[in-house]
Amino acid sequence: MVHLAMPAHDEPAPAPPAFTFFMIAALLAVWGLVQDGLNTAHGGSIDLRNRITGVRLAAEHRDPYFYKWNRNQDERFCDPFNSPSSPVGTTTVTPLTLSAFLPLKNLNYRLSQALWFLVQYASLGLGFFAWTRFTPRADWLHGALLTCLFCLTPHWRLHVDRGQSYILYAALFLAMIPWGRWASPRGPWLEGLAASLLALLRPTYGLLLGISLARRRATSMLGTAFGLGLWASLPLLLGGAALWHNYFRAMPIHAQLYLQQTKLPPARFSPSQTIEGLPLDLLGGVARIPFADTSLYKLISFQLQPSLLLGGWALLAALSGFLLMRRGLTGSPRFWWTLSAWIYLGDYLLPAYRYPYNHALLWPLLLLGLSVGSARARRLWLILSAALLILHAATWFLPKTSIPWPGIASLLLAAGVALASFFPERKPTLAASA
Repeated sequence: MVHLAMPAHDEPAPAPPAFTFFMIAALLAVWGLVQDGLNTAHGGSIDLRNRITGVRLAAEHRDPYFYKWNRNQDERFCDPFNSPSSPVGTTTVTPLTLSAFLPLKNLNYRLSQALWFLVQYASLGLGFFAWTRFTPRADWLHGALLTCLFCLTPHWRLHVDRGQSYILYAALFLAMIPWGRWASPRGPWLEGLAASLLALLRPTYGLLLGISLARRRATSMLGTAFGLGLWASLPLLLGGAALWHNYFRAMPIHAQLYLQQTKLPPARFSPSQTIEGLPLDLLGGVARIPFADTSLYKLISFQLQPSLLLGGWALLAALSGFLLMRRGLTGSPRFWWTLSAWIYLGDYLLPAYRYPYNHALLWPLLLLGLSVGSARARRLWLILSAALLILHAATWFLPKTSIPWPGIASLLLAAGVALASFFPERKPTLAASA
């Protein structure tokens, strides 16, 4: 008797490990989103506060960089963290960054907090979307995994809690990359406009101004030059010609106060006092998130001069870009990956407190590395990046003396990427390519 074998049903293929890890990280990231919302509701977004008070002052043609509030003045201009003993105010962003907060100027401060919370998460989403526009679909899952891990780290929690802006710069940087690839003449023009915008939003992005020279295209150069004039003039409409002048006067004073580790007494308020209808314990409230200063000056006990460090950084970055240009790699994935590493390093060389929210600039570096090198090299980068972000997440549990370790590891990783640009890519051997 012949037994007919029943056709076996095809069993679904098991999910790849990366997908399983992504689902776990995504669920935890949703929990983080809820926690960020609670932190924002229970705190005062202290770094957002000085931007809002700063743009309010600038709009009335008053100096936001040296301003000192007193009880006889409008409480809309009061930042409770602005020490009366300091020679400068708490506003440290560029006049162009200050201008970006103009739509929030006349809003209720609690509403401004909520809107800026949405802006930070929207920047994260838009930056990731921009990255997918120039990245193979096969890498999207890995990029989503790293982004979710990024959202589990204290540097993202601290960024949202304080109302910082670094994720906006990171998203704009990722968004400008596809524009230079357009066949249309508008591509290099938009790239030049974006490069000049970022350079005036954050000084370390000034490296982007060299892209138009590297491309040797008149359209890109014109876009960059026009953008510099356009973006630099916008703050003049907001606060007059003195705004840029006062910014450049205030920054060396901030640097000197930091390098000398000057401790300034806080402003004094009565416990029952309210500002814009908010109690001080809420307006000055912050979430308990582990963090430490990881600027290079702090790590080496303030033994080097900022001019030496920043000058060396600019020189090495320019030489790196020149070598990549000579090899015909301008605009390639390796070019942008290297550029993101130099920008990240430059931010930690500024003579100012570098807290974990500055690590938001690490996110583009990790994403861009997924598209560079062989398949084996990309897998290694994924593992290394995931391990680094897990180390950052472990900051929640590390002893206080070990909190700088993840930041140091990130700086070493970025330095490795930047210095690797001085060496040409290894060509596959004949045997390996056969």
